[in-house]
Amino acid sequence: MLIKLIEIGKRLLTETNVTRVLTVAIDGVIEITGAERGMIILFGESNEILFETARQLEKEDIENPKFEISQTIINQVKSEGAPIYLHNAMEEPKFAASYSVDQLRILSILCLPLKHNDKTFGVVYLDNRTVLGAFEPEIFKFTENFTDFISLAAYHALERRDMQNRQMELEKEIRSRFDFEAIIGNSPKMMAVLQLVSQVAETDVPVLLGGETGTGKELAARAIHFNSKRREMPLVSINCGAIPENLLESEIFGHEKGAFTGAVKRHKGKFEQAEGGTIFLDEVDEMSPAMQVKLLRILQWGEFSLVGSDENTQCDVRVVAASKRHLRRLVDEGKFRDDLYYRLNLICIELPSLRERKEDILVLAKFFLEKACKEFSKVVPKISSDVEQTLLDYDYPGNVRELENIIKRIAILFNGDYVELNHLPPEIQPVYPGDRSEKTNQIFQEAKLVAIENFERRYLQRVLADSGGVIRKAAQMSGMFQANFHAKLKKYGINAKDFRLSKPK
Repeated sequence: MLIKLIEIGKRLLTETNVTRVLTVAIDGVIEITGAERGMIILFGESNEILFETARQLEKEDIENPKFEISQTIINQVKSEGAPIYLHNAMEEPKFAASYSVDQLRILSILCLPLKHNDKTFGVVYLDNRTVLGAFEPEIFKFTENFTDFISLAAYHALERRDMQNRQMELEKEIRSRFDFEAIIGNSPKMMAVLQLVSQVAETDVPVLLGGETGTGKELAARAIHFNSKRREMPLVSINCGAIPENLLESEIFGHEKGAFTGAVKRHKGKFEQAEGGTIFLDEVDEMSPAMQVKLLRILQWGEFSLVGSDENTQCDVRVVAASKRHLRRLVDEGKFRDDLYYRLNLICIELPSLRERKEDILVLAKFFLEKACKEFSKVVPKISSDVEQTLLDYDYPGNVRELENIIKRIAILFNGDYVELNHLPPEIQPVYPGDRSEKTNQIFQEAKLVAIENFERRYLQRVLADSGGVIRKAAQMSGMFQANFHAKLKKYGINAKDFRLSKPK
């Protein structure tokens, strides 16, 4: 019996869903006691029934007035917080005349309270109509001790459910208030981001967004703008790392006619275009020292000069900047101005990577699948549990953007009712220890080659994600000649465009 108890206890510890906890518990306690019928009931703050799990008892039976023997016992245990143990209910004056005892011939009854901090929040009810004295004293004592274990597991499961409900209510409130529907996910880390965005949106202070490539920094910038008093004015975005340094100043600040060869007319820069609104400077860490000085001037005095002009131009623009690298580290290395860093870092919002918000992976996957199937006019398939687990286990170096590309690939290539493991890209499909495939039986050198190829494939994908799909930049980041980088991409069938076409929604 002790071995059975340990096995049931282990199962209870692995369950997080309240219904599953109660199902495992009632099955286990019936197995331990030999009860014919049983149920577990959990009560709410107002004594309403929250959950009810039964075996050999239908809901109609429980709600039937003729089942009053159990109702009386359950209510007594709930109010007094003490167990009721009846060796033979037919010999108990208090219950002998009851219909349940007299007509249904209920003989043995055991009802125990589920408690937390001396407060009864549920009961375990067991009975037997065929065996007199089915619950011997040692069985009663054993079950009473085991009920303490059920109480702990059930209470923690209830707490988790309540926390999830509160989190969902908070998410619903924040989303309805601030229109954050484009930012998918309700993990605690994303909720903290949304709360911070909602707090800073109405101010005019600069905001620095941190986080890896593909985490949704541009979505956060849009959320800040469209929840600010500047929402009716322009939101202008520019990726500082995607424009050659000699053209970046002209793109951001504009230029006068004749400022340089090819400047045939006056050009409005991004700050002029964003007048009265918000400018989003993505990859601000890629700015040259000279550009950093000009940006600092705008933040300090609200003015700048067009390329080829000596006149100052005033501007009223809110700055939201983003960096995938740690600016504090760049400051320490002398690669980023400390005065500009402190100006930008007044409010810093760190976007979590997808591997830090595992709770959102399946929500995002289903959202992207529905979106892609709608785009390609396909029926939305179901995702098998194996695929769900594989998606949860993967690290996503490209974050949300990579997940969207994986799902879009499935939607394009797949036709059927269920997405299975073989429909996933080869690089994320799991390899099981017991798999007797050719790969797992290779000699050391061959296995080593496979491992190296897997590493190279994932490394190339990660560096492409970090560079936004720009091959020249990716090759520089990896320390490879561009021609060699191209050859590696061709070898593994990786298309750089996949890393710059899609943006997380």
